[in-house]
Amino acid sequence: MINFIAALVAVGFGYLLFRIIKPKTDSGGKEIYYARVFLAWALFVSTSLYIQPFTNNPSVVNIIFWFKMSIPFSVVAIIAGFLYGKFR
Repeated sequence: MINFIAALVAVGFGYLLFRIIKPKTDSGGKEIYYARVFLAWALFVSTSLYIQPFTNNPSVVNIIFWFKMSIPFSVVAIIAGFLYGKFR
């Protein structure tokens, strides 16, 4: 039961980041719009998967693990979204 609650909290936190980062309208250029959309989805997925150890046992080590996994994933998503918007 605890693991289910931890997974639910992780998905909820990922959705919160998704709602904050995803642009409401097509503001700026297509490149920036798609970069933010790809970043929002990447953080939703990585947060849902990698913040679960932090929700089970809140410690600095577990939050650093989430940062180490999310930052490279986010950088790749931003670059992919930017290129997608540029060449679409």
